Amino acid sequence: MIIIFSKNYGENTTDNVLNWLYHHKKDDEVIVRINGDDLLSKDFYIDISNSEFNFNNQKIDNQIVNTIWFRRTFDEDFLNIEPKIFNEFHNNKTLENHLFSELRTIYRFLESFLDNSVWINTYSESLNKLKTLKLAEKHGLNIPDTYITNKIEIINKLAADKSLITKPISDAVTLFDNDSHYMMYTSEVSEIKKEGYIFPTKLQSKIDKKFELRIFYIDDVFYSMAIFSQNDNKTKVDFRNYNYKKSNRNVPYKLPVKIESSLKELVKELNLKTCSIDMIVSKDDEYYFLEINPVGQFGMVSKPCNYHLEEQMALYILKNYEENNNKIKK
Repeated sequence: MIIIFSKNYGENTTDNVLNWLYHHKKDDEVIVRINGDDLLSKDFYIDISNSEFNFNNQKIDNQIVNTIWFRRTFDEDFLNIEPKIFNEFHNNKTLENHLFSELRTIYRFLESFLDNSVWINTYSESLNKLKTLKLAEKHGLNIPDTYITNKIEIINKLAADKSLITKPISDAVTLFDNDSHYMMYTSEVSEIKKEGYIFPTKLQSKIDKKFELRIFYIDDVFYSMAIFSQNDNKTKVDFRNYNYKKSNRNVPYKLPVKIESSLKELVKELNLKTCSIDMIVSKDDEYYFLEINPVGQFGMVSKPCNYHLEEQMALYILKNYEENNNKIKK
């Protein structure tokens, strides 16, 4: 049995990988997809004492579950808990955090419960981006000068000496209101015209870039795409601030052997089987590591570069299935 953890909406990548799985799989291979909000809408039953797990009237036996691909779980707004009046906000937010904690605990338990399986990424496989930067440096990769501070005077002093950008310390989130949504992009830093303290902030030296790289890693292979975002004022700081009228040019790219070697060492130390990697190539042809996403979108790399990564992902899942199956038989 193969299990895929994902979500219902906005996850075309999972849909496409599943199509390829069904195309390549053998008749005796059972594939079960569990979406995050299925835990609220479909039959879900765990008997911890007797080690029983049933989902949607199907028994999920640890002895027959062979391979698990953890893709996603749920969107942060799927519980739909909204404060009715302002002074209820704290209680509603506390309740929402509690319910998410309940669901996260279930997912973390399933990692230990389904321990007979090969896991291709796990729910608990989140990375500390600051620690990852230090590890990248340890493995010979350049990183931008990086600072964390809450003091406005320090920010202004740094900004007076060099060009700076700021980005979230952890993962970015999307904010919504009734009319629109608001993304957290990488932004340039300018002088703050006051003194005192702000919330702790990450600052990095701004790299004068030739182009950006989005890289997907799977089965010991790097599939890289160069993004020529620097000539468009809308995308030159962050390519995710898309110009839908005039898209950036995206092309396949071959990483230098030395960079690939360093990235493999980093990925191995982080114990990742697949991931997305962001890098920048500067105008003086230096490579700078930015961050790794253990889940990561790969459709944006797959289609422009004709890498067919959705099929590669399906074949990788089946490869792990066969290898684990042979190991169990021995």
